[in-house]
Amino acid sequence: MTATDYLALLLYAALVLALGLRAGRGRRAEGDEFALAGRAVPAWLVLLSLLATELSAATFIGVPHAAWQGAWTYLQFAFGALLGKWALARVALPLYHRLGVVTVYGLLEARFGPATRRAAALAFVVGRLAASGVRLFIAALAFSLVTGTSVEAAIAGVALCSAIYTAAGGLRAVIYTDALQAAVLLLGAGAALAVLAARLPGGLPELVAWGVESGRMAVFRFEPLLSTVRTDVFGVAFAGGFFLTLATHGTDHDMAQRLLAARNGREAGRALLGSAWLNFPVTVLFLLIGTGLARFYAEPVGYALPVEGHVLPAFALHELPAGLRGLCFAGLFAAAMSSLDSAICAIATAWVVDVRRAPSSSRALARTGRVASLGVAALLAGAALAMAGYQRSLAGLPPEAAPRLSLVELALSAMTIVYGGLLGVFATGLLAPGRGSDRSGVAGLGVGALAGAALFVHPVALGRTLLAWPWWIPVSALCAAAVVLAGGPRPPGRARTR
Repeated sequence: MTATDYLALLLYAALVLALGLRAGRGRRAEGDEFALAGRAVPAWLVLLSLLATELSAATFIGVPHAAWQGAWTYLQFAFGALLGKWALARVALPLYHRLGVVTVYGLLEARFGPATRRAAALAFVVGRLAASGVRLFIAALAFSLVTGTSVEAAIAGVALCSAIYTAAGGLRAVIYTDALQAAVLLLGAGAALAVLAARLPGGLPELVAWGVESGRMAVFRFEPLLSTVRTDVFGVAFAGGFFLTLATHGTDHDMAQRLLAARNGREAGRALLGSAWLNFPVTVLFLLIGTGLARFYAEPVGYALPVEGHVLPAFALHELPAGLRGLCFAGLFAAAMSSLDSAICAIATAWVVDVRRAPSSSRALARTGRVASLGVAALLAGAALAMAGYQRSLAGLPPEAAPRLSLVELALSAMTIVYGGLLGVFATGLLAPGRGSDRSGVAGLGVGALAGAALFVHPVALGRTLLAWPWWIPVSALCAAAVVLAGGPRPPGRARTR
């Protein structure tokens, strides 16, 4: 890293901080402004914010690493995600906007009662800390490689920077900075691909021909169609993408918050479907980088390649010219912050609105939310360190006992701990509004979370994988839904919301 590269990183960080602080200036007093940006965000800005949050450091580093290791089977998840987003745009988003909820957990109070709402918000807080913690850990791995700092210092730096502007400007600051970060991270990835293609003898056409001939660009695997332990076959990947998307974009307030901030349900649905279609070319971009890295490093180089997903940062460090190297790492910085800032805002909002039950229109919401944001950032840093330990435990298992999770799969699997329980309770509330009670809703969340946690830790606890991670959400969702339905008809007097 040269002084030019560090200058590019510092300028980018300063620009993000300035934009985030400017976005919230003069609007911080209103609670609805902090939580939902005044419910007036245009669809194109919601789309950019969604895209930036979905493109976490796990995507920036993990997807190229997955293609570098093998084929393009990761793209199969995008087909299931497309169906999941279409279903949410048709069913869930219009209802959320009609109810005028501040968080998606307001639906559960209308369906079941206040205890279910509070329990769901607490489950989300735990699940989002785990999911965002692993993304922060992945980004810190790369930063520690290129800067020579420790992983702990890198985690603290990214968390602090994201917390400053999120606490100051709330969701509006998150959305505006996400739009900038989406552009920077795509520019950084594009710069890496351009230099990579220029370094290959035949350029991009030769790379594509090599990828097709070697089978490294193969997307679909239909034999077998389904598997209990493999994640690279179409049936498993499609189901995983579908159920994971229902959970993340329908029951996880981190993703749902900017959809609730749209002007209405129709605009929110357009933004969500737009992100589903954009997911294909963006994923192809990162997969193509990974295939290019495999082609480039097929020939010996004068330095040792690091392990565990560092291949793209290593290429940027050793092969990109000064300036472009800084841009590439600014893209990684953007990927890390665009996921972390929205998580900070969402967790703080859910804690204040759903757990502490502060009035959504009061000035106290914004004030309390800003304080909570700083605490959440510290918790996310702790979660990142915990996920580092979990990843080391998985790496210590023999390959025949537990199939290796790529970095991006580790990030996705971390979402499954509580999201199955959330999905099961939400699905029951949406599809069977006459069933369940406040007590059965809380019980369903508890059973679903226990099932998700057991599935998440079972590869380490048993020393082998019995069920692949894409099945963890539907299994725990079924457990939660069964408990809710066992609660019988809804008690009289519970308000209907359809």
